Amino acid sequence: MYPIRLVTVGKVKDAHLKALEGHYQTLLRGFARLETLEIPEGKGEPGRQLKEEADRMRPFLAQVRVPVLLDAGGPPRSSEAFATWLGARMDRGDSLCFALGSSHGLDPSLKAEVREKLSLSPMTFPHDLCRVLFLEQLYRAFAILRGSPYHK
Repeated sequence: MYPIRLVTVGKVKDAHLKALEGHYQTLLRGFARLETLEIPEGKGEPGRQLKEEADRMRPFLAQVRVPVLLDAGGPPRSSEAFATWLGARMDRGDSLCFALGSSHGLDPSLKAEVREKLSLSPMTFPHDLCRVLFLEQLYRAFAILRGSPYHK
């Protein structure tokens, strides 16, 4: 099983999205050992919140070879391109940690430090929905790599 870590800010509050998150986590068990870490939201004004959240994320990102920020400013990839990227990282034995910021995004200092970024879409989505979208795309990437009929 390939180890993947997802660091997020806050918990999923919507019951429907929580159920979908659980669904994709279950599907991913056949492909990866997914560890989801939820760090608390920062306090105060948005700039201070982002700095606090970044400080909490850094230790987890530092533990892996390839930290990746899920950020709207990152390059968009098709599902196939993401699968190819993931497959190459797996072939090299890279450890991966994906980080998803709060509703305010990610601290600029963290964006400057972490080279790898991935945009889920040029559209704006609620934070909780982004978690589900990412897990679905992660599952889809593994399905593509295995030739599963899930990806048509």
